[in-house]
Amino acid sequence: MGDLQEEEAFQAFASENRGLWLKLAWRVLQNREEAEDVVQETLAVLWEKRGCLEVEKPAAYACRAIWLNALKRRARGKHSLPLADVPEPAAPENPEPAAWEKLDPLRLERALLKLPEAQRTVIRMKYYLGLSFKEIGEALQISLNTAGSRCRYALQALRKALEGRRPPPKQ
Repeated sequence: MGDLQEEEAFQAFASENRGLWLKLAWRVLQNREEAEDVVQETLAVLWEKRGCLEVEKPAAYACRAIWLNALKRRARGKHSLPLADVPEPAAPENPEPAAWEKLDPLRLERALLKLPEAQRTVIRMKYYLGLSFKEIGEALQISLNTAGSRCRYALQALRKALEGRRPPPKQ
C-alpha cells in the first residue's frame, strides 16, 4: 500500500474510532482537553510505529494504548489548573526538618539508581507523585499488593544504603 493510501486508511480508522477513544480517555482524566491530547499523542505514536507493529485487532490495541496513556498522564499529575485556583502553600508548623529532609538529594538519587527498575518506579510514583498503591497498580498494571511489596523492599534497601549497610542478597 502506498504512503498516501496508508495515511488515508489510518485517518479513516482514527475518525471512525475517535469518539470512543475520547470517551475512554475522559473517563480516566475527567478533562476534555487532556483526553484530546492523550488521544492525539497516542495516535501520533501509533502512526510513527506503524511499520514495526503487528497487531491483529488495531482498534483494541489503540484503545488499550489510549487507556494506558491516560492512566500514565493522570499518574504524572499533568493537570492544568488556572493559577488563581492554586492555593497558597501554608507555612510549615514544625520548623524542624524531618529526617528525610536532611538527606543529601544526590546521595538519595544514587541510592535510588541502585534499585531494580520496578522498585524505583514504585518509589517515585508513591513519594514523588503521591499516588496510592491502587493508583500505582492501575498505572503499571500490577496488583495493589505487588505495588506495596515493591515499595516495602525498595524502602528496606534504601534505608540500608543510606545508613551505609548493604542490602541482603535477592533470593
